[in-house]
Amino acid sequence: MVRRIVTPIVSFCAVLGLALLLTGPTRAQDAKKEAAAAKPTTPPKEAAAAKPDATQKPADTKGAEAKPADAAKAKEATQATEPPLPPIPKEVEEKLAAARKAVAEAIVAAQEAGLVETSIDPPPVLDILITGRAVDARTLKNPAKKKNGFYGVSPEVFAAWFTGYEAPGFENIDRQKEIRITFPSDGLKAYFDQRAVIFREAIAEVRKAKGGSAAKPAEKKPEAKPEAKPAEKKPEPKPASEPAKKK
Repeated sequence: MVRRIVTPIVSFCAVLGLALLLTGPTRAQDAKKEAAAAKPTTPPKEAAAAKPDATQKPADTKGAEAKPADAAKAKEATQATEPPLPPIPKEVEEKLAAARKAVAEAIVAAQEAGLVETSIDPPPVLDILITGRAVDARTLKNPAKKKNGFYGVSPEVFAAWFTGYEAPGFENIDRQKEIRITFPSDGLKAYFDQRAVIFREAIAEVRKAKGGSAAKPAEKKPEAKPEAKPAEKKPEPKPASEPAKKK
């Protein structure tokens, strides 16, 4: 009798335990889902940005504000220490105007003589003043003149190309890849040696002419030395008178 009662009780307990075991994880998952739904839907990045990090120091706004002020102070200090440029005197302006006119006349004369074949506009002034001609266009039109992938030109022609003063007719040339200054060994050193000789001599002549036109200081004549006086003859000592003869 007891055995019949115990067996159903044990079976009922086993079934109940199995049911609780199967429904336990499901309820836990449902609880987690309900808790997640109850929380605000703030993205994790925004939540992290909203919460201040205790380890992170607050941004120093004073330093950022001080930078423009420091830059302004540094600029003022530079302007205060650097003396202003002197004004150009009227005499110098007149000389510069005359020199520019003379250079223009030299360029036109060289063009009329067929000495100018250039790739820039206006023509290179320094090339004409130093060599008497400008023939960089011949270099750029001759592929055989291309070395290491680029053409070598004078500094003035190079600068004109890179600032947009090339003449029309050279659109097939890439200024950034194919235009360079001539190497010193390929003629640049000789070019500047010639420049130094020409302008040093010209400057020396101008200074010499300017110094020659100025009034020379009066030459000092050597002071006449006083004539030496003849030495005064001292009276010769008279011979001692002979003692009077005894009578």
